[in-house]
Amino acid sequence: MKDNLKRLLKYITSRYGFHFAVTMICVIVSALTSVVAYTYLSALVDRYITPLITMEDKAAGFEALAGALVLLTCIFIAGVLAQFIQARAVASMTHGTMYALRRELFDRMERLPLKYFDTHARGEIMSVYTNDTDAIRMMISQGIPNIVSALISIVAIMAALLILNIPLAFLAVLMVAVVMGVSMKIVGSARNSYSDQQQNLSDLNEYVEEIFSGQKVVKVFRREEKCLEEFRERNEKLRQSAFMASKYTGIVSAVNMQAGNIVFYFLFAVLCSVFVINGWGGMTIGKTIAFLSLSKTMNVPVILASGQIYACVTALAGAGRIFDLLDEVPEEDEGKKNIDARDVKGKVELHHVDFSYVPGTQILHDIELSAKPGQKIAIVGTTGSGKTTITNLLNRFYDLDSGEILLDGIPVSDIRKADLRHLIGIVLQDTHLFTGTILDNIRYGNPDLTDRQCMEAAKTARADDFITRLPDGYNTMLTRDAQNLAEGQRQLLNIARAVAADTPILILDEATSSVDPRTERLIQEGMDNLMKGRTSFVIAHRLSTIINSDLIVVLDHGRILESGKHEELMAKKGAYYRLHCRSDEAS
Repeated sequence: MKDNLKRLLKYITSRYGFHFAVTMICVIVSALTSVVAYTYLSALVDRYITPLITMEDKAAGFEALAGALVLLTCIFIAGVLAQFIQARAVASMTHGTMYALRRELFDRMERLPLKYFDTHARGEIMSVYTNDTDAIRMMISQGIPNIVSALISIVAIMAALLILNIPLAFLAVLMVAVVMGVSMKIVGSARNSYSDQQQNLSDLNEYVEEIFSGQKVVKVFRREEKCLEEFRERNEKLRQSAFMASKYTGIVSAVNMQAGNIVFYFLFAVLCSVFVINGWGGMTIGKTIAFLSLSKTMNVPVILASGQIYACVTALAGAGRIFDLLDEVPEEDEGKKNIDARDVKGKVELHHVDFSYVPGTQILHDIELSAKPGQKIAIVGTTGSGKTTITNLLNRFYDLDSGEILLDGIPVSDIRKADLRHLIGIVLQDTHLFTGTILDNIRYGNPDLTDRQCMEAAKTARADDFITRLPDGYNTMLTRDAQNLAEGQRQLLNIARAVAADTPILILDEATSSVDPRTERLIQEGMDNLMKGRTSFVIAHRLSTIINSDLIVVLDHGRILESGKHEELMAKKGAYYRLHCRSDEAS
């Protein structure tokens, strides 16, 4: 917690140091003016009001009293101005810090390797962006100013009480110390509850996001009741942790409130009266009024500080997760060669490639593969055989354990990742479209395309027919990952996007798995036209779509079992033959 606080304060002051300084100055001025005003009550009563009772020249007495009231009014006005300036400075500092923090979080997310997203749930990441950043916003806008104000007020009030009466002041300080000690002890015991609350909230958000995304599957397998049960369990964990955190906060507030009513007011009212009656310590009626006001007021900052501790501890727990994300090592690009897409022929070679996602669990074993420019290479095999892993390595989403991959004789590790990925078009099994028009989505990988060129790409992908039947045609707005389109139509748009990218290398990872046979036949010609002149790697579950491939590679448990053309492999009656027979039976 302490490290998170130091880092958060450094983060704020490095960007908004002036606003932070202004805020602290205004907090101090506001706190001091309040104490000075209450202390001045002693002089107001003893010097101006009490003498006025026996004063013969009432006019002179009222004139002096009026001057004192004007001074008191100026003190209050100074406090109001300080609060106004503080509010403006805090608003600028808070919103500016949140803007910078969210920008840096998003920037870091965009630079993280794919491995991070494969190992962290989307709900967990979203919780950092929403719950944790909002907790920090509350801490900056309310927590820090209120706690500093409370501390300054407590110190100033104690100093004022010492000026009024030393013995009673020491007693008041002792009482405050006891109350604050009890409060801090309770808050310290609740620290784990605050962290648990934030973690349970993150888990709940993650679960809701997961079930929301998979709602169709939930309904197909009739898992609604089970999902409700699991949601209730997570929700109950959150409720319990939130209850424990709130319980401790309530106890602290109750302790402080009752201490203010019983100790800081009733007890000192009695003691001050005794001191005045007996003439002890120079206590007067004016000092008694000021002392009672200050002793009662002293409990207010204690309550204020203890109430903000919960928000600050919650925010610091969230800050830890935010800084963890910001500390993630961004994807490095060691490549030094810049490649012009116009100079790329498209020869791809894999030599003795070994790879593992997790050290000690090898996925690919000594992969040897060569694709000549313009060839269509099909990669087939059972689930988990390593097909998609090869395409991940071609894009350098992951780096090899050993071996090398060459593009036109150049190791891909020497090519800048941005340049390399600009050379490779990819159509994944899972469709993903962005909010915007159909034209926007088609030109996503090539923003400079004209509308006419986008339409030509759609025609090549056989998407033009259904697009032109839509009410707004190519200007149809897509939202929520294009849920207003059929799944096959979404895949056709993904293919059109790959066509528009016009890359020398193409990867089709189960690109037609979500398309019905009729739609598949419609796009097959377009896909063949698309792959002409391009080095293409095709992963397909329907082996009928890769019969015309220049080379078919059969993988099993990360090893190449056999490779060759369709006729050659069928004649061998080996692994490919068996896969093909099973595929025919499934059809």
